[in-house]
Amino acid sequence: MRDICIAALGPVPKGVTLAYLSARMGGLEKAPLAADWRALAEMAYPFDLPDHRRVQVDYPLGWFRLRSIPVVAEQQQADAYLGCIILSDTINHMVDTFVRDYLVERIQEGLQHRILTGYYPRLTLSLWQSFASKGGYLVRFTDAKGDKVRAVGGWVTP
Repeated sequence: MRDICIAALGPVPKGVTLAYLSARMGGLEKAPLAADWRALAEMAYPFDLPDHRRVQVDYPLGWFRLRSIPVVAEQQQADAYLGCIILSDTINHMVDTFVRDYLVERIQEGLQHRILTGYYPRLTLSLWQSFASKGGYLVRFTDAKGDKVRAVGGWVTP
């Protein structure tokens, strides 16, 4: 659906010099934007940059490959893998003390010490927080035809 909406943008209207897009809704760096839109688009990018997250996502992708699981939605599958690994690691350290509040507390405590964090460069969960990663980059395409992006600034948090 998002491919149809972005592809239907048509030519850039006169006077438009900058357009903000959601990277998540547009397909990240693979957004199907026409070359004239790519030249002026800045995307809100809530993940680590592609070159930086390659190492973070390599382990789950290798796990999928070894088990012949097709990768059809990389970000969603990497997130599911990360969630399962975090839960598994936490339960393994609970030593038969299976209480909901203790589980959440152990996840909060252990999350900030994780080395592999998937798509998220800063992954923590504080008390009474329901989102483990807040913030992102503003990115621009490096050229009109490729899918390389560069950050306009640093990681920004609300």
